[in-house]
Amino acid sequence: MPDYEMRPITDDELPAFFTMLSAAFGEDNNDDDLAIESLTAETDRTIAAFDGSDIVATAGAFTFEMSVPGGRLPTAGVTYVGVRATHRRRGLLSTMMRNQLHDIHRRGEPIAALWASEAAIYGRFGYGVASQLHRIEIDRVDATVRNDVADDPSLRLRLVTPGDVVADIEQIELALVDRRPGQFVRDKRWIDGLVADPKSRHGGMSSLRAILAYDGDDPVGYALYRSKNDAVRPHMLPDGQVIVFAHAGLTPAADVALARALLSLDLMRRIRWWNRPTDTSLSHLLTDARQARTTVLDALHVRIVDLPAALEGRRYSSSVDVVLEVDDPICDWNTGRWHLHGDSDHVRCSRTDAEATLRLSMEDLGAVYLGGTTLTTLAEAGRVKASDAETLTRASRAFGWHVAPWCPVIF
Repeated sequence: MPDYEMRPITDDELPAFFTMLSAAFGEDNNDDDLAIESLTAETDRTIAAFDGSDIVATAGAFTFEMSVPGGRLPTAGVTYVGVRATHRRRGLLSTMMRNQLHDIHRRGEPIAALWASEAAIYGRFGYGVASQLHRIEIDRVDATVRNDVADDPSLRLRLVTPGDVVADIEQIELALVDRRPGQFVRDKRWIDGLVADPKSRHGGMSSLRAILAYDGDDPVGYALYRSKNDAVRPHMLPDGQVIVFAHAGLTPAADVALARALLSLDLMRRIRWWNRPTDTSLSHLLTDARQARTTVLDALHVRIVDLPAALEGRRYSSSVDVVLEVDDPICDWNTGRWHLHGDSDHVRCSRTDAEATLRLSMEDLGAVYLGGTTLTTLAEAGRVKASDAETLTRASRAFGWHVAPWCPVIF
C-alpha cells in the first residue's frame, strides 16, 4: 500500500472530511448538513487517510454509553466510514478498522457498534448483526384500530414544533434507555440533531412535526413525522403519506395514543414507520394485523473489543457455565478459551485451559451479545459448534433477553 498519511482531523478540516464522506455515499454536502454533523462530531476520534492534501478515506467514532442486557457499558459508536472510489482495494479500509479497534481497546470501551450501509462489509472485522428493525406501512383506508383498545383519559396530546420541546424529548429518551438493549444515552446535542429541520431533509415533504403526549404536566411520549398531501385525480380522493421518524412512549397507553393520532391524520392514507423494534405492538393494535405491512432489515452490528469485560458487563436470563473458544486475528487479546460462569445476577469470565464446549467467531459473539440473535439459530446455520445439544440450549437461553434489542436512531 502507498504511504498514505493517516491521522485525526482538525476542526478546520471538518468541511473537507464531510465532503469526501458525502461523495463516497453518492450525496452532496451542504452547510446545513455540516452544522448538524458538527453537533456530535468528535474530531479526536476521526481517522482520515490523506493522499497528499486530499482526504481519500474516513472513519470515526462517538463516545457514549449503550444499554446492554441488564445494564450499560461504554461503547464506541463507529461511524463516518467511507473510501473514495479512486482509492478502493488499497487496504485503506482494513487499516482504518484495525487501528480504530486498537484505539477503542486503549480507551477502555468493551464494545463497538455501528449501522452498516452495506451489510456484507463488517463481518470480516468481527461485527455481527445484533439487532433488526421493522419498517412498517399501514394503509389507513384498509386498516381499523381495535375498538377494545381503550384511550387513557389522563393523557393529553399536543401538536407542537419539534424545536420547542427538545427538553421534553430528551427527558423521554433518557427514561427509555435502560428498557431495551441497543439504545444509547443521547444528550441535548443529539436531540438538537434529531429535530433539526433544514430544507435539505424535507425530501419533497412537509417540515418536521411533533406530537407530544403528556400525563398532567409530565411528558410521557412523542412522535416526529413529515407528511405530504397527495390526491388521486380526477376524483381528488385523499392519497397523502406520512413518514414517522420517531415514536416513543413511556407507557403502553402513551404509545397507543400516539399510534392512534398518527393513523388519524387528515387526508393521509399511507403511514410509514421507518424504524420500529421487532417486538413492536403496532400490528396488534389493528383488527387485521396483515395491514401492518412489514419489511425486516438488519440494524445494529456489534463488535466485542474486550471479551471478558463485555461478557461480565451484561446480565443473563439464566445461569451459564460454558467454555468459549474464539479466534480474533484483529484483536488478538481476545483469542483463546474463556470460562464464562455464574447466575442471572453475576458472572465471571476468565481464561482457561479447559476443553471448549462452544466454538464461535467474534462475529457470532457480537451477533448474540444483545440477546436478539440466538446461539441456536447460528448453530443451525453451521456457524456455532457446541460440544452437545444440552450445552447449546442452556447457553442460548442464557444469552437471550426478554425484549428485542433496538436502536431508535442511525448514528
